[in-house]
Amino acid sequence: MAEFTFFVDAELYGFGAGELAAEESDLHDAGVRSVDIPTEYGADLGDRIPVRVVGTPKGLRFYAKLLNVRDPMQLEELERVRAAADARGEFLEDL
Repeated sequence: MAEFTFFVDAELYGFGAGELAAEESDLHDAGVRSVDIPTEYGADLGDRIPVRVVGTPKGLRFYAKLLNVRDPMQLEELERVRAAADARGEFLEDL
């Protein structure tokens, strides 16, 4: 497993549109083990909020697509995290 923190548009979550196009079972089937979305921001969310995800490489990739992540820096960091965990042999269940 690996952990990655996505930074997503706060307006998306601030206006209640933060529902994903997936059910909990879809997330688990894809390899997502846990998601932590902070709720303590209230009305002052700023530009982006952190969404911490723990999962397999397939799960992290799946979640990035659900969030529609296109930021090149986030995608590059996601690949670095996934590659490091893979090198440690943490993703054998993805095979």
